Amino acid sequence: MTAKPMTLLVIVTEAVLEDILIDEITELGAHGYTIGDGRGRGTHGTRAGRWTQGGNIRIEVVGSTQLCARIVARLKEAYENNYGLLMYTAPIELQN
Repeated sequence: MTAKPMTLLVIVTEAVLEDILIDEITELGAHGYTIGDGRGRGTHGTRAGRWTQGGNIRIEVVGSTQLCARIVARLKEAYENNYGLLMYTAPIELQN
């Protein structure tokens, strides 16, 4: 089997945005995503991530570089000024 080059987009943001971002991501063309609890410390301080609206989530999307760039541009435009939002991408090789 040959590995397929793809891009991993990771979005760490406020849990209150979960349903909205799922809609945005799928409307922009993502076929799937993974969401998990987000806890840790960063420039915005320590976040508990206790599954309340005050916690953080981590959303992962695997897709083309173009798809991930579209998602990043849209989320930056719509949410970056009013919500905690950290996004990063990394090249990956899809193995299946």
